[in-house]
Amino acid sequence: MKAAALLCLLAVTWPLPLTAAEPPEVTVPPCCTGNSRATAIESDLFADPAKWTFGDAKAWKWSGEGKDRVLQLVAQSTVKPKVRSPFNLAWFEGREWKDFTLTAELRLTKFDAGNNDLCIAFGRAAEDRFYYAHLGKKADEPHHQIHLVDQADRKPITTFRTTGTPWKEGTWHTVKIVRNTATGDIGVWFDDMEKPVLTAKDKTLDWGKIGLGSFDDLGEFRNVKVKGTSR
Repeated sequence: MKAAALLCLLAVTWPLPLTAAEPPEVTVPPCCTGNSRATAIESDLFADPAKWTFGDAKAWKWSGEGKDRVLQLVAQSTVKPKVRSPFNLAWFEGREWKDFTLTAELRLTKFDAGNNDLCIAFGRAAEDRFYYAHLGKKADEPHHQIHLVDQADRKPITTFRTTGTPWKEGTWHTVKIVRNTATGDIGVWFDDMEKPVLTAKDKTLDWGKIGLGSFDDLGEFRNVKVKGTSR
């Protein structure tokens, strides 16, 4: 291939590999370090199921009570978003968060030949303005990325990622997300809480709601807790 043609191909091909030996540092916001004068209170987002809303309520089901409560995505939503973004999202309507640490347990319940995923959304300022972490099995252009939805189709803003999310059948996995609006840092951890599997740096959105779901797969969520600056 001639040099000019190769340069043209590189200019239009995305994404280039974002893997590296070590992920960049994700700065934890002051509200979540324990050094703040006003220590943030951890909120259990499943304490009151009535605070959750669904684009298609028939696609979701609650099971269990109290600490054993589980939110299940049991079917594909019949409601499609206006711009390219996850088809299946449930939103917590009780509060909005700016800087936070979120922890949750996720279990993928649909395994097929596709690129299976679950997603965690945050910073939702409007129906078509939010971030989401796409935990896809294999990393490619749309999968296993941190995306920004800003009145247009989702756009990857990932600065580091691993080769994919190692989902296991019948297994609950622990996920953590850290967001720092002052630095723009976003980090996502999966099982290993020492090193993130996804990072990004973006300041487009600040306050917003938190959501759970999948692009087009099925799964379950439990023990969803958030500690941070809320209103």
